[in-house]
Amino acid sequence: MILPRFALKTLALAALSLTAATSTFAADTSCDNCFQKRWIYFGGNIVDDTTRQKLIEVIGMAKTLGYNGIAYNAGGEANYSVMLTPSKMSSKYNASFKAVLDEAKRNDIELIPVGGGMEVPAVSDPELIEAFPVNATPFIAISGGVAVPVGASLLAELNDQSFEKNDPAWKLIDSDAGTISYDNIVSHSGSRSVKFTQPLAGKASRLFRALHNLRPRSAYRMTYWIRAENYDAPFQIKVLQAGSVMPMYQNASAGLGWTSVGGGWATAANVLPTATPDTWVQYSIDFNTGNFSDLDLYIGSWSRSAAGTGTVWMDDIDIKEIGLAHTIRRKQSLPVTVSSADGSITYVEGKDYTVDVEKLILPQTTSISEGQELRVSSYQSAKNMFSMFTTPANACSGDYFNIQKANFDNISGLMSTSGPWKPSKYFMYYDENRVFNWDELNCQATFGKVPTAGEYLSETFRKHQEIISANNPGVELFVWHDMFDPNSNAVPQYWGVNGTLYESWLGIKPTTTIVNWTDSINQHPVTSLKFFSDKNLKQIIAGYYDDSSVELKEVKAWMDALDTAEAQGVKGVNGFMYTTFKGINGYQDLTRVTQFIKDKYGKRWPQ
Repeated sequence: MILPRFALKTLALAALSLTAATSTFAADTSCDNCFQKRWIYFGGNIVDDTTRQKLIEVIGMAKTLGYNGIAYNAGGEANYSVMLTPSKMSSKYNASFKAVLDEAKRNDIELIPVGGGMEVPAVSDPELIEAFPVNATPFIAISGGVAVPVGASLLAELNDQSFEKNDPAWKLIDSDAGTISYDNIVSHSGSRSVKFTQPLAGKASRLFRALHNLRPRSAYRMTYWIRAENYDAPFQIKVLQAGSVMPMYQNASAGLGWTSVGGGWATAANVLPTATPDTWVQYSIDFNTGNFSDLDLYIGSWSRSAAGTGTVWMDDIDIKEIGLAHTIRRKQSLPVTVSSADGSITYVEGKDYTVDVEKLILPQTTSISEGQELRVSSYQSAKNMFSMFTTPANACSGDYFNIQKANFDNISGLMSTSGPWKPSKYFMYYDENRVFNWDELNCQATFGKVPTAGEYLSETFRKHQEIISANNPGVELFVWHDMFDPNSNAVPQYWGVNGTLYESWLGIKPTTTIVNWTDSINQHPVTSLKFFSDKNLKQIIAGYYDDSSVELKEVKAWMDALDTAEAQGVKGVNGFMYTTFKGINGYQDLTRVTQFIKDKYGKRWPQ
């Protein structure tokens, strides 16, 4: 596969650029556990004029306040991975980056690219996206030369998808708070619906149903009708592992999911229909059961928003098993197999059937009879189950690592356009990766066995580091802590990841620095700091996280945790990164946070 690249400088210029970067951004080395690296995190689309100007302003603030780096996570049209498909690049792309890079250079502030997430290869090759197995879905051959999923309803036991018969399986779990009830006046069909009233602060408004006897590794579609008036609290659909807080479906990009349309996705996410108050809209979500036969369905709000006493109604909810929806074949390496219901006959693609969207086409040469039940196995794209935009690619397949190398080469070339220097640091965005390690056929060939999720992530990250380092001697690598920390997400079951993440940390090279964002108040920062310190890994604290409290309790908790960890022998915490996820609105406390650290914990901030 030939990938588009940015033209790079000559070898002599590349060598000069690395030297220039290293000398320009020399680190302080005054003491251990002192913040030699003083960074500010910035995420956003600098093709947008307002966002670009804000980043330029933050660069100036960084210089004034004593920071020496900006960790820049490019978003939207400015995303680094856009360079893998040049036809999608904005005409303002290069100029926008050059303006920012020139400003950073003038202020002697290093710009550290944040990129290379597990989703990047799927940008260049969509067939690499992680895919769930869909095993032995019941199909039936019908008239017209097609076979379609049987699609029996999961909720038809009492025929109460429309809430008419008091099915006890539906739990209005916040009814005592008065935020959820049956409505005997408003309905889409029948005589009533479920009504959600916008909850007050600290309350919730939730509908629950336990889903039993599901088929593991199977695909399901939930359809629902919804209506809303003046509702501004977040409204979500979650499908959780039974008795757990871990989801098998929870879309970070859209609380109500994305509807499947004609083999693809709707052009926009599902939203509350507020344009016309009495309008009912039908939406759907697709989910996969993974390794589970029991799941928990939750619908509603867990918090209120700004103001108001809005209402949402839902009616006619149904869940049916589907097949051949958003099928991934990985250029034929992930098979679609069709057999008789008893498994005694395996049919031949081309002769007995061809694969279509949510159906099989049965040609005249088929030996499949009308009315016959079949079992169809395939692989279903995991896109939209956890995020529309960051679903990982599979690293056991195709050009995963070649694309990651091309991505960094493009970033390096982009940064070289602003003078004779390339990035001397690269922040690798492995973070909250919620679904991977499902391509067991390809991964077994790679590993010699079906790997655990920990083995898969460890090896994927190890290879990724090696590819970057081999072609860029001296480059410093950084990574978020969470996917490698047993105190965080490296746990036996994390979201839709297949298997335990134990020992994922074994793939971290000794020269890679951990950027630790552990929740300093509700989790265990001392334990996390000690875990990585015991492995002789350097760390940077990612602090603030939009805590605008008067006492800056999040930053204080982190700094106190570092004092405690240091007393327990923790070493190598050599940086602090002011971290906000509010985009251009997240820097109102930058001066206050910086001064707080200097005043209260001045020994850690080199003067």
